[in-house]
Amino acid sequence: MTRPPSLRPSISVRTVTSQVCEVLRHQILSGELRDGITLRQEKIAAEMGVSRNPVREAFQQLSAEGLLTLVSHKGAVVSMLSVDELRETYEMRAKLESWLLGLSIPLMTKEQLESSEQLMARLAKPFPDEEWSSRNWDFHVSLLEPSRRTQTIEVCRKLYLNAYRHFPVPIRLSNRKHMNMDHRKLLDYCRDRKVTEAVELLERHITESAYSLITKLEELRRAA
Repeated sequence: MTRPPSLRPSISVRTVTSQVCEVLRHQILSGELRDGITLRQEKIAAEMGVSRNPVREAFQQLSAEGLLTLVSHKGAVVSMLSVDELRETYEMRAKLESWLLGLSIPLMTKEQLESSEQLMARLAKPFPDEEWSSRNWDFHVSLLEPSRRTQTIEVCRKLYLNAYRHFPVPIRLSNRKHMNMDHRKLLDYCRDRKVTEAVELLERHITESAYSLITKLEELRRAA
């Protein structure tokens, strides 16, 4: 694990614990720290140049968030979501994002719609496979931001990242063409102010994508 270059310069702004927590959370949600990896306090502390206390406190906070599982005398293990937990994560996303979209559409400006159009176009162009998750979220969040519900959007972002980190890149990309078609239709509904149609499509888009992804993940886990 490489030591984050941004850790020390901002030490006077935030507590050491919050910095360690933020770095570890990012590494888990980005997939840099994979499911089942054991993290040891002394090793993390040495790599980040901090004492063990803030690392221990960060472990406890990330455990409360469900990202780590504390193991006595061993440290912490990056948590793996069960299939049922993944389904529930997507169910929460579907409900929250569709609710936010319903709030957003009446408030969308021409400029915001044009920005979403550009982000959608980026998904149709060639790019490294590893960028799919971030580009997909950029499009989704562009449709939610006009709602001005920043706390709920942040919850959705964490749900999105926590779910996607469990899927290998080939699985994430397996239904890309269909998802892009949904994005096109979704943006058209937003532009036409068709709130009911857009909300129903977004909820269906998330739940159907979840079913496809989880089915493929189950097959992969059975074969392992």
